[in-house]
Amino acid sequence: MNDAFKQLAKDLLRFKKLFVLAFVAALLNAICFGAGLGMLKAVTELLIEDFNKGQVLADYVQPVIDAIQKAANGLSEKGWNLLSAESIQSIHSTLDRWASYLPTDPLHAFILVLMVILCLTVIGNIGRFLHEYIVITVVMRTAMNWRARLMRRVLNGHIQLLQKQGQSDQLIRVTNDTAVLANALREIFGRAAGEMLKAIAGIGTAFWFNWKLTLLALVGAPAIAILLRKFGKIIRRASKQALGRRSKLAGILLEAVNGIQVVKVFGAEGYERRRFSDENRKLYKDEMKMRTARALSSPVVEIISMVGVVIVGSVAGWLIFRLHQPTSDLIAVLMALAVSAAGLKPLSNLNNQLHESSAAADRITDMLEMPQEPLGIQAKNLPALAKHHESVAFENISFTYESQANPALSNISLSIQHGMEVAIVGGNGSGKSTLLSLLPRLMRPSAGTVRIDGTDINTINLRSLRQQIAVVTQQSILFKGTIADNIAYNHRHISREKIVEAAKLAYAHEFVENLPGGYDYELVEGGKGLSGGQCQRLCIARAILRDPAILILDEATSQIDAESEAKINAALHNIREGRTVLVIAHRLSTVVDADLIVVMDAGKIIDQGKHDELLERCDIYKQLTLNQMVRT
Repeated sequence: MNDAFKQLAKDLLRFKKLFVLAFVAALLNAICFGAGLGMLKAVTELLIEDFNKGQVLADYVQPVIDAIQKAANGLSEKGWNLLSAESIQSIHSTLDRWASYLPTDPLHAFILVLMVILCLTVIGNIGRFLHEYIVITVVMRTAMNWRARLMRRVLNGHIQLLQKQGQSDQLIRVTNDTAVLANALREIFGRAAGEMLKAIAGIGTAFWFNWKLTLLALVGAPAIAILLRKFGKIIRRASKQALGRRSKLAGILLEAVNGIQVVKVFGAEGYERRRFSDENRKLYKDEMKMRTARALSSPVVEIISMVGVVIVGSVAGWLIFRLHQPTSDLIAVLMALAVSAAGLKPLSNLNNQLHESSAAADRITDMLEMPQEPLGIQAKNLPALAKHHESVAFENISFTYESQANPALSNISLSIQHGMEVAIVGGNGSGKSTLLSLLPRLMRPSAGTVRIDGTDINTINLRSLRQQIAVVTQQSILFKGTIADNIAYNHRHISREKIVEAAKLAYAHEFVENLPGGYDYELVEGGKGLSGGQCQRLCIARAILRDPAILILDEATSQIDAESEAKINAALHNIREGRTVLVIAHRLSTVVDADLIVVMDAGKIIDQGKHDELLERCDIYKQLTLNQMVRT
């Protein structure tokens, strides 16, 4: 059991009262189990010795009564007068009187013992049900909290770390790993804890019958513990590898499903199938290592246990046949040990499951410890950003991705006045999107400062910064739900009139009205069923409804037809009053009317100015105009 497992298991302590109740229920089950085993001696004597010595059922009860009396007297001698002498004597007399009512006929006594065992079984299993039900409830609620915490980590994590980790790995950690860990905890505190208490009660009963024989039976326990530890280490290593393989397998599947059109058109079904099969085969090998160790552990433990049973049985036989000790005593010991061993047998599988889940706990803890954006309590005392009204400035900005040696941005300086429409152009990999991603603090520059109205954005409340920014990306991001829900994303109480108004400004109203249900039309995941242009217009409507002070369009009109683009450009021109608009675009029509055009290449600003000015003096801009904008 590693530190990550212990740390996550402590989350169960949030439900202390339920755990105490579960323990009481499990203890009730164990007491009833032990009491039932304790009556085995009476059963065996009734069946085997048949009261040849004239014993009656009361003779088995009397030692218990005497033990209670002796314990009470011992406490009184030490000054622990929990009960007065008169009360102790009264209890003793009452128990003696009840014992006198016990039947003396062997058949009646035998039936009574069986009925008592039945009652104990019923009561014990009620306790068992309550114990397991409470444990399942606690573990499932804890697993629900884990998933919520992991989701919070995903939403509040740094975007670079999330991209590096990958969607499929995050999916497996949130769903599969939490389920693996929850199953292990349910087994430990549910079935295993109950069986352990019952085994302790059974072994205690066996010690009461014959402590020497019972001690002999436990000689093989250390060997079993050592073997279980070795098997556990093998399982833990293989399990960690298998969980990683599952993430990679899910990633291949997601890529193939999301890009199914490309896969089919390029005839790459065989390639994707082989890629999946290779990873699937590696997963199979890792899982087989784990399953082989699990499958081998139970037989080995059972063989060692059987050796112990043979030794104990041989000693018991010698005591019966050579020393003529009472048969019923030894049979009762063997039966108690056998029942206890049966309860302990599942613990070998539990050990394997424990090590398997430790790997899942490591992965969950790694994700829970992932650095977060300052959106919670740590940002509470930071000042809020006032409504943007002056300027946006990039001062000596440099940025380098972790996986790259060369900087994506190098010593960038740019000043933008409030209300301007600024177009940023350049070839692929020139740093356009990287530069604008620094503004909402999706990434932090390696050097330099980004300022809004003269304020360093690293010194202000992050949420107040992002509340003033809306982004429309090249890839249309739509969520499962109605069209109205998507336009009013994160605006739960917005009126339908404002939603329709935003859709009209984005030239989406006409096609929305023609859909079944209009604005209540249910979109499937990713907006499947709508054209690329329609999806993009919904995204633009969402940005318009947000009424941002700063609007970022990252090639937002790239998937829209020429007619819609002209209308949207007109709409954006109308709504840009009072806000700063930053545009990344390749199309001439998108940038030609911009107040300022910034030309980037290899992470640097090459030139900036108006369209006509750049055509005269900037060779890169001329080339972009000829090769990309006009052709597009």
